[in-house]
Amino acid sequence: MQIRWGDSNFIKIYQIKILAGRNVHTSDSVKELLINETYSKALGFQNPENAINKELTFGNGKRFPIVGVMKDFHEQSLHGAIGPIVFQSKAEGGFFHIALKPQNAEGTIWQSAISKIQKAYQQIYPDADFSYSFFDDSIAKLYTNEQNTSRLLNWATGLAILISCLGLLGLVIYTTNVRTKEIGIRKVLGASVSHIVSILSKEFVALIIIAFLIAAPIAWWAVNKWLMDFVYRTEISWWVFALCGLGMILIALITLSIQTIKAAISNPVNSLRSE
Repeated sequence: MQIRWGDSNFIKIYQIKILAGRNVHTSDSVKELLINETYSKALGFQNPENAINKELTFGNGKRFPIVGVMKDFHEQSLHGAIGPIVFQSKAEGGFFHIALKPQNAEGTIWQSAISKIQKAYQQIYPDADFSYSFFDDSIAKLYTNEQNTSRLLNWATGLAILISCLGLLGLVIYTTNVRTKEIGIRKVLGASVSHIVSILSKEFVALIIIAFLIAAPIAWWAVNKWLMDFVYRTEISWWVFALCGLGMILIALITLSIQTIKAAISNPVNSLRSE
């Protein structure tokens, strides 16, 4: 069970919904409690209303009434499930949660506000260290590994696509050079540029489709295994793989067109001169 302390404004600042009962009243000592929906169900209350005015006993033997049930919210990363949380009505503490006004165009309003807060804090707590952090930065730190992995995969993916396109382009250049006379004969017999391009591209597109059919199940397995590390996760949609397959074919066709169109529009006389 996680225990949190604060006054009535804590619920307002983070816009936490109260499913049943009311918010705590501000007090200098613990007098009443809020619990989350998960803890309410763990205590056996399927309906949040049933938990209101029931009492909880803590280790010191004191009993406190439950005055409200909060809607479940995450305070840790999505790797872990939402656990039971108790919010106690205690105004005094070492942490202050402050909602700042929107930043101005000059970008000075936050720094000015923080400076004033620091001055007031040190007047009340002259021997204490003053430090602060933004809430979105705290959330981002929960996913540092995912962000690093994402950046690494972006670079690796870009490099892999570049190397693949260069290899495909080299293979196309070799193939068109080998089939130069065939292309010239087809043009002499009346084949159009689009027909020749389709003939040269068809074999490569077939290879790309085979490669996709091999890679897609491996990618699905790897993504699914990664998602298993999260208690709350999205489902893997089929359209993501379909979009990736279309993207592969599109990139391949653009790479192929660099050489195939050049070979198709070349003068057949040059390729048949030696025959």
